[in-house]
Amino acid sequence: MKLAQMSKKKKITLVVALMAVLWVSWYTVQVNSSTRVSRELRRMQPGVVQMLNDQGETFQITVRIADTPELRKAGFTRNGVQTIEENILLFTYPADTLERHNVQRVKAPLDMAFFRADGSLIQINRTRVNATTSYGPTGPNNRYRYVLVAPAGYFSRQGVSVRTDAQLLPDTIRR
Repeated sequence: MKLAQMSKKKKITLVVALMAVLWVSWYTVQVNSSTRVSRELRRMQPGVVQMLNDQGETFQITVRIADTPELRKAGFTRNGVQTIEENILLFTYPADTLERHNVQRVKAPLDMAFFRADGSLIQINRTRVNATTSYGPTGPNNRYRYVLVAPAGYFSRQGVSVRTDAQLLPDTIRR
């Protein structure tokens, strides 16, 4: 049937159907895009913090600060792989905690480094994509105040490991 021969109702139905297909296609590309940035990540304030690596060298890290329960829970969820690889999150807590972190819907592996209030490094966890495991330090005396969440391999590239004097310098956190 030619377009000119179609009834007005069929033309409207066709246009609506085409618009729906275009919208679904656009939405799918946005959700699956490697550069997708979630609403929560956009709300995290940019900042910087310094660390000491295993050799005692100070280096500065550009971070996005997650300082509310909502932002910490969201973390890198609903972000594209490239976005994750280009950002580091700093979770800050008002008091020491034993909270566990679920990264089930994060599209790339991460390193999660947990620090006490004084900045001493407790543990670094490497996450897996689609893992149902929750992450956090093990043991009753491992309450933490800060978490740096970075692309997998970040801390080893910076010369940071657990069995050394590597530490976060909390007094250097700046927004």
